[in-house]
Amino acid sequence: MMKVFLALFLVALLAVMLEGSLATIAPPPWSPDLGLLSVISVGLRWRGMAMGLVFAYMLGSSVDALSGSLMGLNALLYLFVFMSAIFAGRQLNLKGAFPVMAFAASVSFLYGFGLYLVSTFFINGIEFSLRWFIESFLHALVNGVVAPLVVGIFSRVAVWAGADDSSERALYIDTPVRPA
Repeated sequence: MMKVFLALFLVALLAVMLEGSLATIAPPPWSPDLGLLSVISVGLRWRGMAMGLVFAYMLGSSVDALSGSLMGLNALLYLFVFMSAIFAGRQLNLKGAFPVMAFAASVSFLYGFGLYLVSTFFINGIEFSLRWFIESFLHALVNGVVAPLVVGIFSRVAVWAGADDSSERALYIDTPVRPA
């Protein structure tokens, strides 16, 4: 389990560094938030809550340290994202590309709204504008388009590191058995 955790965490850190590199090429609405997509990917795959929360907190703290944002801001929001992903993965059938895209886009938009709300609490002069809404919506769409690729990479890395394929949670549908 620790080998899987370390492998996924290292891949997530590499994804955050790649995100920083991509942001120099494409402006932020057009570059995907690979750290956020990493947390969503692990949340959709992970079985236990405790180590997943540790993963989300550690990755969020790393993003806070690398980005220079308020310490703990991304860590807190990544915890919420992880919990939403783990609960959605248990309740919804997020096996196909389109459901994963829709889920990642909606979580990305809510994550951006959460960043906005916390920022308005701590920083003066931030106003809600149509431009922010459009950029956040476009960023959520970009994250949604890239999400199936990131989820696939994290699933392959987890299996490579020793996780069994059965840890891919599928929606369980109880069918009544009728006596013959």
